[in-house]
Amino acid sequence: MSRSWANGSHKGWRKVRQRILQRDQSTCQLCGQTEGQLHIDHIIPKRLNGSDLDENLRVLCQSCNLRRGGSFFEHD
Repeated sequence: MSRSWANGSHKGWRKVRQRILQRDQSTCQLCGQTEGQLHIDHIIPKRLNGSDLDENLRVLCQSCNLRRGGSFFEHD
C-alpha cells in the first residue's frame, strides 16, 4: 500500500487542505502571517488521537507550526 498520504499528497488531503486554507483566508491563526509556506496544523495532534475533521484543523505559518512542535497545550 502506498504511503503517499504521509506527506499530504493524497487527493483527499489536498481537498481538506484547500478547504481549511480558504476558511482561514490563508492566514496563520497564531501570528497573522499571510506570506510564505503555510501548513495545516492539527490542534489536537494525530499522535494524541486528533482527527482530520475541520474543527481540529487550522492554518499556521511554517515558523509557528515548527515552534509549536506537536504540543497540545498552548504556552504563553
